[in-house]
Amino acid sequence: MRSDKRTILVILGAVLLMGGVIGWLLSSKPTAGTVKEARQTDPHQVTGSTIEETKDGRKVWTLTVASMVYDKKTQVDRMQGIKGTFFDEDGTTMTVTADEGEVNLKTKDVVLTKNPVGTTSTNGRVTADKVTWQNDKQLVIAEGNARISRDDVLATGDKATFNVALNQAKLEGNAKVQKGGDKQ
Repeated sequence: MRSDKRTILVILGAVLLMGGVIGWLLSSKPTAGTVKEARQTDPHQVTGSTIEETKDGRKVWTLTVASMVYDKKTQVDRMQGIKGTFFDEDGTTMTVTADEGEVNLKTKDVVLTKNPVGTTSTNGRVTADKVTWQNDKQLVIAEGNARISRDDVLATGDKATFNVALNQAKLEGNAKVQKGGDKQ
């Protein structure tokens, strides 16, 4: 019996000693070194996806992409193989395509950067080096070799800002407007 008590006391003492050491290790603060932020080496990629923005129950834009990579740090979706539509409040639409682009998930702005082309439901066409949908103002901005055509009017410039229906457009830098003639 006496040896059983001694064994129990030794086990109990060892458990208390280990508990004390573990408690001390958990409560102590590191005195040297730094904590490094973990990096995501393989970004999350999604293929064959559709994303859209709605406001007050109305679609603002919708994009179908071949592939998309989300960057959590910048909150930007980088996309490839883009087909989509921008919707104006009056029901006018602009169908867009581009090889590459991105969506800023904070502002909901869409930037199409490689071979962007837009075609409106009002017989308009837009090409540029870069086409941006500015979500807060619901405007389209074409930058770099901007070409806008509608019916028999062709407008070109370094930059063009306009609504989806192409009823209003502001041209900047080397701006030219031509009525009739070649629109391509």
